[in-house]
Amino acid sequence: MFQPKYLKRAKLLHKAVTRFLNYKRDLLPQARLADINGLRTDLEKAIKARDEKRLDSLSDEINRACDRALPQARTGWLAENIEVFFVSIVIALGIRAYIAQPFQIPTGSMQPTLNGIRAETTVEDPNPGLIGKFLGIFTGTKYINVVSDHDGYLDMREPVTEHTIRFWRTYCKLHFTDGHVIEIDAPIRQLFDELQLGVNLRAGTKSIDEDTPDMRASTSLRYGERVHILPGQLLARGILRNGDHVIVNKFAYHFRRPTRGEVFVFTTKNIDGINVPSEQGSQHYIKRLGGVPGDTVDIQPPELIHNGMPAVEPGFRRVIDNSANSPHQQGYYGYQGYSPDRRIELPITLASAPPREYFALGDNSYNSSDGRYWGTVPEQNVIGPGLFCYWPLTSHFGPIR
Repeated sequence: MFQPKYLKRAKLLHKAVTRFLNYKRDLLPQARLADINGLRTDLEKAIKARDEKRLDSLSDEINRACDRALPQARTGWLAENIEVFFVSIVIALGIRAYIAQPFQIPTGSMQPTLNGIRAETTVEDPNPGLIGKFLGIFTGTKYINVVSDHDGYLDMREPVTEHTIRFWRTYCKLHFTDGHVIEIDAPIRQLFDELQLGVNLRAGTKSIDEDTPDMRASTSLRYGERVHILPGQLLARGILRNGDHVIVNKFAYHFRRPTRGEVFVFTTKNIDGINVPSEQGSQHYIKRLGGVPGDTVDIQPPELIHNGMPAVEPGFRRVIDNSANSPHQQGYYGYQGYSPDRRIELPITLASAPPREYFALGDNSYNSSDGRYWGTVPEQNVIGPGLFCYWPLTSHFGPIR
């Protein structure tokens, strides 16, 4: 019943060497396999004879034989670092897919709670110098002053194209008929609408007017007319501020329902009122959750009405109470109900039976494409609440409320 410790250790060694042979049999050279099998047989005989000295010597022999059987090549530092790099990528992709995802806000529909990409033109060169540019890295500010270095005609087939380097920047290229290209470090919408480039690619009606006093881009030429750019001609000048970068909690809605009043992210898939070009696929929108399944939502400016009563959630009250009509104005304007472009009749009652519906509203109600225009968000489109604004380092840095 009671066995000496040396016999117990010997029997455990026998199990271990047997398991080693079973797992590594297809990898072991025949000579090594025969040696280890022979030692295992000797071990069995020594256990049967209770030969303690022989068991001690066999233990050392078997361990050395197993160590020599599969010599491990030493991994170089480069291979080790590459392995760590790829493991990190796999972990990051897993986190992005199932737990949290970074998201950049492109438009101003949630201002001033969250900023989209903004630009403003300036009369003078806005370059603040080396220190100002360095600080601009942390505040997401770029200073644009692009002057033509070329004498030639724009290629009117495709005068401006937008390009994106993922996680870094969006910029545009100005194309000439002779193949010359001028890069402008700004997205195409801000370049057209706010930095006054003057070449409207979408409408095809804007071009460069050489007669403007500062040779700035203007919109006077007709579609199809040749556009001559001169050296030294000002193309775009102003200040560009990047949109806020936020983390979306993709995990939360697996354990709870979306909460009225929180900032949330959803996809545009299967929302008929949102016109997204087919080649772009589904996009991500960020809004405030203006109504949950079962709610009847109405707007009586500047109030948002839930089920016949004014909204009480802090996010809504901030938009309403700090509006332009309030002595505590903070850049909000309350909620606007009527608009000539609005397609949805209010009040609207959200479906509470599957498929459940949600209502999205932008905090910048007077300049937001939201549920008032394209309707409700199906439950399957909801991704998660906005969790944290991590970039740039402005007053918005921190938890999203």
